[in-house]
Parts: sequence; C-alpha cells; structure tokens
Amino acid sequence: MNTTYTSGRARRPEPGPQPDKNEAAPPGFISAFRFAGGQALRLSWDEARDAITGDGPTWLHLSANDDTVEGWLEGVSSMPDVAREFLNGEDKRPRVHMGPNFMYGVVADLELVAATPAGAEPGAREAIRATGALRFYVDRNRMITVRARPLQSTDRLRHAVLEGAMFRDTVDLFAGLIRALNETFADRIDEIGDRLDDVEEGVLEGGHSNWRVELGVVRRRLVEVKRFIDPERNALTQLVTRRLEWAEPRSMEALVQAIQVLNGLGGGLEGLYERAKLLQDEIAALLSEDINRKLLWLAIMSALLLPATLVTGIFGMNVAGLPGTHNPASFWVVVGVMAGCAAITIFLLRRLRLW
Repeated sequence: MNTTYTSGRARRPEPGPQPDKNEAAPPGFISAFRFAGGQALRLSWDEARDAITGDGPTWLHLSANDDTVEGWLEGVSSMPDVAREFLNGEDKRPRVHMGPNFMYGVVADLELVAATPAGAEPGAREAIRATGALRFYVDRNRMITVRARPLQSTDRLRHAVLEGAMFRDTVDLFAGLIRALNETFADRIDEIGDRLDDVEEGVLEGGHSNWRVELGVVRRRLVEVKRFIDPERNALTQLVTRRLEWAEPRSMEALVQAIQVLNGLGGGLEGLYERAKLLQDEIAALLSEDINRKLLWLAIMSALLLPATLVTGIFGMNVAGLPGTHNPASFWVVVGVMAGCAAITIFLLRRLRLW
C-alpha cells in the first residue's frame, strides 16, 4: 500500500491516468527499465506507465521539455503531491528532501555535449561544458529522474544498465547514479588538474609571464566546479547522517560509499584550488622580482649618467668665462672627466654592494 505525503493539503481524489495502449511515446520519454530476475528489462512508454505504479525496482527517465510528460506526472496519484510538483518544477539548486518512505531532490551535473571540433580553441572547449540540474524521486519501487537537457551522469548510468549492470533496488540504483556523477566530476577534476600541472611546470621553468593568463582560466574552472559540487556534497551528506530507514542495508551502504567518494573528490578539488592560489602567489612574486630587477637597472643607469649629465649641463651654459672654449683638447678632457666620474660611481656601487 502506498503512503501519500500531502504537504499540508488534500491529495487529489482522481485516480491516476489510464494508459492508452496504442498511444505513441511522447518526446519527453527518454528511457525506462525494470530490474527483475537478474536482468534489466527495457520498457516502452506504455509498459513504463504500468510498471511505475506497481512493485519492483523501476527507473523512469524523462525530459522536462514535454507537456505530455508533465501532465502524466501530475496524475500519478501513487506519488506524493509534493514530489510531483517538485519534478515538474524548475528548482536547480542541489538539495535532498526526505519523507517517511521516499526522498526527492536535485543534483547538479555537467551537460552532455557533442565532441569538440578539431582545431577548436581551449576557451571554446570550456564554453560548451555547461552545468544542468537533475531532479529525482526515489522510493522502494521506483526512481524517476527528470532533466531539461542531456546530462552526463544519467547517460553513463543508462549505458551501464544497457551493458548489463544490475541493481538490487532503487536505492542501489540511486547509488549507481551518484557513482556515475562521481565519474563525471572525477574526469572534470582530472582535466583541470592536468592543466594546472602544465601551468606549474611552465612557471617553474621561468615562463611565469606567459602562463599567468592560463592560470586565470584554470582558477575560473575550479571556482565553477566548486560552486555546484560543494552544495551537492552538503545536500547528499544528509543521507549519510540520517540514513534511509526503509532502504535495504547493503544498498544503503553502497549509497554511503558513493557519497563518501564524492566528498573525497571535493577534498581533491580543494587541494587543486589551494595549489592554484599558491601558483598565483608565486607568479605575483616572480613578476614583482622582475619589476624590482628592472627598477634596479634603471637606478644604476641613472646613477652612472648623473655625473655626466652634471658636467654636460655645466659646460652647456651659454655664459662667458667657460674654460676650454678655445682649446681643441678641451672636448677630450671633458669626456675623460665624465668617464672618471662613471668609474668612481661604479666603484662606490660595488663597494656599498648596491650592484
């Protein structure tokens, strides 16, 4: 018997919609599977609508861009009212809500994109990696997922099921979804880590001025990932601390392990973020050292030219009585005086260890 959570209002009295066996699958129907007898059975739209109200673990994956699917979800009376409204809503912030024998919420994921064209710029490759939201509902017998755009985690899970992966129940299936999400995050974090390694190697080889822009790109990517993975970790940690009393212990343990892996990935992301900050500080220090070195040379050149400037300034005065104005050797005497002043300046700079 299904228990309905009403969220403070009366549940709809009308029964769930009766499927038309000849009705074609709407565009919003992506895939459906039922797990029984040691294998995953792929379901049609009609079979999925029948199975979703029955017993046994079933996964129904839907698109939010279809009024037919939205209307059908509104009429599934075996689901809590609050869950139906949530699945048809537009909430995109990672969160988990837990009921007496069900849970629902949102997880963030990277959108599934086509292969990048050959020769595309690195910035173009990054631009197409947008994030999306996956709304889900899980109880003892079913898991329903709804997304607006194709996402990587559900695509990984769907392919795993098609390749023969088996799940004990819906909680184990949800754990599989989190593991697929972990793989997506791990690939993204590894990609950012590889780029950060390249930046670090370039900085250590003295090319800090050339890698400053690249480090800025890496730091922006880290911030983008942190922006949605941290709230997701916080939301899913509720399932570790509170647990699901209606879940089978082995499946709950698999879910806890998947969430712990996600927390580990978050820790690795924090490490990359700290490395990027240290590299930023290192580049700033190296650039400051370069500027100080250039200012030192500028000060030395100014010190060397100061005596010569003083001598030429004196002899350049257009007044009567300047010595040597009629002596042909005066020019070389003045040049010798300037060279001597420069030599004395160099000696003093060396002696005072200023150069």
